[in-house]
Amino acid sequence: MSWIMGEPFDAIGFCVTDPAAYHALAEEAHHHGAVSRVRREKATLHGCCWHLGEGLEVWTVLHESPEGFFYADCRPAFRSRHLVTLFPWEITEYEADGEAVVRAVDVATNAELVFELQNMTEINPSALGDQAITATVSGLAYRAQLSARKNRPMLMPLSRRRKRKSSAENDYVIRGPILAWRELKNPRTASDLILATVDTGTLKLEVLVNRADSTGEIRQGMTLSADVWLQGYILTERELLLRYEGVDLETSPKLFWSALRREH
Repeated sequence: MSWIMGEPFDAIGFCVTDPAAYHALAEEAHHHGAVSRVRREKATLHGCCWHLGEGLEVWTVLHESPEGFFYADCRPAFRSRHLVTLFPWEITEYEADGEAVVRAVDVATNAELVFELQNMTEINPSALGDQAITATVSGLAYRAQLSARKNRPMLMPLSRRRKRKSSAENDYVIRGPILAWRELKNPRTASDLILATVDTGTLKLEVLVNRADSTGEIRQGMTLSADVWLQGYILTERELLLRYEGVDLETSPKLFWSALRREH
């Protein structure tokens, strides 16, 4: 990746300050993670997802070719439960880097999004066809500020306002009121995290923030301003079916009728 020194890793509770820490985390994730593979024309990509719990993940990608193996990437991840429908969409893969980027339009809001595709080795893009896809998209904040003032919501590419040393095309500046929030904890590092749903004015976006990287106490209605790295997952039909809970067969049918009863 273009960055390996902290930043979005902080959002999921890891302190990555130098290449040694980066490679140590990649090796730990590869040791603990679940492996998926995808074959490409010149190489095989071995994706490895270390599930830390509560949606927190670390992804590594191992690049295999006739020349040998090498770690192509290690990146932080958060698997949100908030679904978006995207169409049209385009996936661009960077095989040697072990990365893929999605450019798409949110059907509900008509907002254009560019985000890192975390599970590129779990899906087959050619099987998606020319139709809408379902995804989860959230932002990992590498800088955040809380304010009691009511500011105008905004969502814009970070490159239009300020560049990091190694800004990516899926970097955004967001600002808006907090609609809901909850606390998470990285079980590996015990870091305290905040997951906030923010009304950006364009769409409602889940943003993950390391509590140590935010200023001020959080509460609903406050304004969150943050620089975020947008990332997400494309869901397969199987994953969508698993999310469907259906009717609770252990619930008595009498309860359904009682809920429909009218008062006379």
